This record gives sequence, structure tokens and C-alpha cells, in this order.
Amino acid sequence: MEPRQIFISITIVILSTLALYLLIAWQLLQDPAQESLRADKNGSATIVTAAPAEKPVDTGATPKASRPEPVADSQAGGRKILEIFGRVTDTDGQPIEGVLIAEERYFANARSDDTGHYRILLDIPRHRYPNLHFLRSGYDGQRIRLGKKELQQTPLYELDVSLEDALDSVDLEGWIGNEAGFGLEGARVELSASYTRNRDSFYLTDFTDSNGNFAFEGVRSGETYKFSVNLTPEYPYYEDLDFRVTQNPEQISIVLKKLSFVDIDGMILDRSSTPVPDYEMYINNVTTGIHTRKIVSDSSGYFSLPNFPLGEVRLSTRGAEFFKISGLQITGNSYQNLKLVVDRGNHYLSGWVSDNNGVAVGRAMVTLDRKFHNAGIEHSSYRSQATDSNGGFAFENLGDGDYHVTVYALGYVKQDFNHRFDGQSDEIFITLKRD
Repeated sequence: MEPRQIFISITIVILSTLALYLLIAWQLLQDPAQESLRADKNGSATIVTAAPAEKPVDTGATPKASRPEPVADSQAGGRKILEIFGRVTDTDGQPIEGVLIAEERYFANARSDDTGHYRILLDIPRHRYPNLHFLRSGYDGQRIRLGKKELQQTPLYELDVSLEDALDSVDLEGWIGNEAGFGLEGARVELSASYTRNRDSFYLTDFTDSNGNFAFEGVRSGETYKFSVNLTPEYPYYEDLDFRVTQNPEQISIVLKKLSFVDIDGMILDRSSTPVPDYEMYINNVTTGIHTRKIVSDSSGYFSLPNFPLGEVRLSTRGAEFFKISGLQITGNSYQNLKLVVDRGNHYLSGWVSDNNGVAVGRAMVTLDRKFHNAGIEHSSYRSQATDSNGGFAFENLGDGDYHVTVYALGYVKQDFNHRFDGQSDEIFITLKRD
């Protein structure tokens, strides 16, 4: 190809590329709200979005608020954004100002204005739906559950509410502090009742402010509630299951004592004092009510549990074999060394379940349970399984001693008896009578 032809070809390619670039730029300029990419000095891309237009100004000419602009449903991280709006009135249709609108689980709240209107924005998990409380002293509060039927996959919902007068509806105020007299910030305070006069559940949550103060509004007097306080793991869980609200309630004042912690080491052993390797148990501090940790023995049966609070503890397993150790006290020593004995060993129990005619009973439930005490500590175990189609069952890794055996099948009389091992491996035959 001649040099002149090569020059013409290159010129055509350059002009075509330039024309395409200008066409794309012209299309972007036609829609200023469209997102565009702009390169920064380092060559990375930044998303630029045009600002939304301002909402119309509410002139307040009518008491009915204009319908809010829809809020986009957010699916990021499995969550969604909901906006609930409406008006709160009394039974005569007059607006009620200062009504607290609170979502009971996700701690969002709002108040009605002087025309009774409110708007509350909720950020909740996508598969959950809100439970809203409408509360004000002097009125009978309402708890309204909104579900898929009401929201219909829309992020915007209008909800008007009417409240009846209730002279026995009062406000509760309180303070949470420590022994030094300082208020504790961020304590989670809960007030709940399973059954109230309107046969509905009641559940409110508040958090103490920087001075340790909290408040509940529109609570019915004359009722019995569950009152609880939950702070950081450094403080115990407080609970009052018989908390009564009077017509003129006094300010609640609760002092929490800071907990002491120790490091715990130990071993998990079977009934013959042989170490049990790779074994999981959960330790729960009964005194505090909020501390639960998992311990796992290593290949030699040892475990370590750092920084656990003092007090009475209970240990248990989770799964087909349920073991529990209760009554154990963690004292004020700087170090604790525990030996935890679980109902395990090298014994084996098998058998068959049949009816009076010798016919195998399948899917009969066979359970083994036992309790034994050692130095004031109670050890208990529970195992259960269903018989196979031939009526057979088998339990392994049992400790020695007595077991209480219970056998039950639908349509048969329940059997229960005690079994003591004669050898390392025992076999039993159980006959069930027709009910």
C-alpha cells in the first residue's frame, strides 16, 4: 500500500473515534440527573449523582398533611427502609400532640405534631415487619402490628390512629447507676407484659442517657409487668417479674454492682475419671443471667475459659446427649481449676421393643436419664432415640451405675423401670401392652 493510502486510512479511523466520543458526550448532557463517571487525579472513577429537587413547602393551609414522597426500598445487607405516616386523634377526631410512636424492637421513634401528624422512618431486616406503639399519658395506648398484607411490598404506608381517654395511663421515670452514685449510660431497660386488659402483649424498650436516666410513657397503672435492665457484661442482669405500676408512680432507682471476673481452667472427665477430648459444653452464669460461653476440651481433655464472672454457674451440652451440671460456685479466687464430670463411659446398652404377640414396635421412644450428686453439685443426663423398624435400639458411651429407662409408643401403655449394668455391654427386651 502506498504511503498516501496509509495516511488516509489512519485519518479515517481517528475521525471516526472522535465522532463516537462526541456522540456519547452529547447524550450524557441531555439528562443531567443521570449518573456519570468522572476520573480523579489518580485515574479511579467517582460516581456523580445530580441532587434531587426540593420538596414542595407545606403551607399548613389544611390540617391534613400532603402525602410524603415515597422512600426507596433498601435491600442492601438484607434490610429494607419503611416510612409510616399518618395522624393521631382522640375519639372526637381532635388531633393529639406529643404522642410517642415507637417501634418496639428496632428503637426508632417519632412524635405527633400539633396537628396530630407524624412520620417515622424504619430500617429493619427485610423479612421482618414493624410493631408500632402509640403512647401518651392520659390515653389508652395502642400496639399495631403491620405485616405483608398491609405493606404489600411498598416502602410507604399511611396509618391513622384513634386513642381513647385513659386516666390510669401514666409516665414512668427512672435512674440506673453504680455503687459510686454515677449514672450508667446505654443500659437497655425493658418493660413488658404478656397479658394486659386489652388482651394484647406489651413491650417497650428505652436506653439510659449520659446521666443514667430513662422514661416510659403511657403505661397503664394497676398492671403487673416484667421490668429488666441489661448493661455491658461488666454488670449483672436485673429483673423484676412482679413490677407493679401505681397511679402516682415514684421514680425508679436501681444500683448495679460491678462484677468481678476470674480465669478458669479445668478438665472434662467421664465417670471413670478418664479425660474426654474434643468435647463441647456451654457455661451459663446463673447469678448474672446474661453470661454464656462455650468451652471445648482439647485432645487431652483440658479447657481454658478466661475472664468469666463470679457466681453460681450451670453447664450443659446441646444435642442428642444432654448433660447438665448445676450448683457449681465460682468463688473470688484469682484462678479457678475445675474438674467437670459428664455421664460418659465405655458401657453399651441395646435391646428390642415388641408387643404382647412378639411383633416389633417401630418408632417407640426410648429414653435414658439419671442424676447423681457429688459434693453438693448435681449431675444429670438425658438420652433419647426411636426404635428402628425391627424395634431395635442401642446406646453407647454410657457411664456405669443405674439408669431410669422410659419406653413409650402411640397406642401402648408407657413402661418405665431402672436398669443397672451387669457387665460392660447389656441387652434388654421390652414388651409393651396395648393401651
